Amino acid sequence: MAVAVAVIYLPQALLADMQTDLRVPTATAGWIPAAVQVGYAVGIFLLVPLADRVHPSRQVTVQALLLAGALLLTAAMPGPMTVAAGFAAVGLVANIAQVIISASGSLAPPGKVPATVAVIVGSLGVGIFGGRIIAGLLVTSLGWRGVLVVFAVLVLSMVFPARAALRPATVPAPNARYGRLLLSALRSVRRSRVTAQSVIMQFFAFAAFNSVWAVVVLHLSGLGWSAGAAGLFGGVGLAAAPLSPAVYRRLERWGTSTIAGVFSLISLIALAAIAFTAGVTAAFAVAVFLVSAANQFIQTANQQRVLEDNAGHPAPANAMFMVGVFLGGATGSFLGITAFEFGGMPVVGALGAVLMLLSALVWALSRLPARSRRTS
Repeated sequence: MAVAVAVIYLPQALLADMQTDLRVPTATAGWIPAAVQVGYAVGIFLLVPLADRVHPSRQVTVQALLLAGALLLTAAMPGPMTVAAGFAAVGLVANIAQVIISASGSLAPPGKVPATVAVIVGSLGVGIFGGRIIAGLLVTSLGWRGVLVVFAVLVLSMVFPARAALRPATVPAPNARYGRLLLSALRSVRRSRVTAQSVIMQFFAFAAFNSVWAVVVLHLSGLGWSAGAAGLFGGVGLAAAPLSPAVYRRLERWGTSTIAGVFSLISLIALAAIAFTAGVTAAFAVAVFLVSAANQFIQTANQQRVLEDNAGHPAPANAMFMVGVFLGGATGSFLGITAFEFGGMPVVGALGAVLMLLSALVWALSRLPARSRRTS
């Protein structure tokens, strides 16, 4: 699962090498990491609802084979637009983790769904940042095309373990029509106020997170770091990944809304700090760590809210949640790269703070009705 997630962040880790190899300016190269996340969002909408109809082990197997093929095809693409199209295809079938999350309700022991979601989100963090480290270490010797081949092999290696782990899962609606599943996904946002709030909040939160990480390699390369050293900076985010499940379990008594609000404030402060600490490596690393850790807590809390509010058929609602997440990711990636070209990391930090402020405002508005009911 972590490997499948890692591939959609490869364009960010390999952006400097791709920009040089394809001979394009930063703004043009910025379409590549945005394309893979748009493809991921579209794939989530079209494919994740199938988890209510198709057994997860079968779905994961087919998508993993297609993902490996898309990576190999993208490695052979000659120009920036065809590479962007190839990565869009990679994103389209890379949403394996979301299929597994949708199945988590039937796999987790009773009462353990929140802890299970926290562990899964933590493993996604391992994929996001572990993939960066591996890509950064390999790109100097293999080039970005060789890195894609390596990850295609890694994707194929996970097929049999994933099939075995998903075998006990159940299928909620095996006879459901595909069209109805897609409509159910759209209706989940209209039907559930909690789902709609969580989608919008996470859109802006993930956009803020991605606006920073989309340009970390470019920023560090500009400071004279090698590709391998810039890749190792992914360890800052990787350190946050195991923190989320352990700490989240201790904070569950706060409630998901409070957890999301508290860590939105932490992320907002850290993003504002990035605007002033970009040239001080240690302070910059601390700020990026806080942004990464806070994003995991916010996503875990919002995703738990969505799953609990749609306990009968979680796949369609979870699909819409993740569509919002990765549309936000694509938006943040493109805006972050554009902001970096305009004014470097200080402007990116300011952009991220504005996006996070919008997420926090959504959270605050979601709390107003509850407060008014208590005071009436």
